[in-house]
Amino acid sequence: MDAELKYCIDQFDGANFAVWARRIESIFVAKNLDKFLSKEADETKENEVSASKKAYALMLSFLSDKVLVSLPDENTCASIFQKLKSTYVRDGAVNQILIRKRLAMLKKKEVPLQEHLYEVNGLVNQLKSCGVKIRDMDIIVYILM
Repeated sequence: MDAELKYCIDQFDGANFAVWARRIESIFVAKNLDKFLSKEADETKENEVSASKKAYALMLSFLSDKVLVSLPDENTCASIFQKLKSTYVRDGAVNQILIRKRLAMLKKKEVPLQEHLYEVNGLVNQLKSCGVKIRDMDIIVYILM
């Protein structure tokens, strides 16, 4: 049955890491490879080494060339995922301030409402990925600005 499952997500190109990582985690859970996102295989167990190699190959297939070139020393799925997290998850105060500023400056342009909502939601999700708790009322205010 596993061979029948196909996953269609864009390769990670450096944008929207939080969304991409969530999808990757769910795919790895579905394929029972999720433990290799956080730990290396036990070299003494042949089946675990084999599964780890599958996880590594799967991870590579979800990375763009631009991102893959930046990971020359990473040779396991866990090391790649940890490196991506340390590079793209920005939970510092400065990043939160910059995202909040972008939200505050965001105005509805001459674009469809759906596109405006998508942009607001993207920024809100970036804030949430930084650990910020944001109330629904705040999101509504950003949408109506």
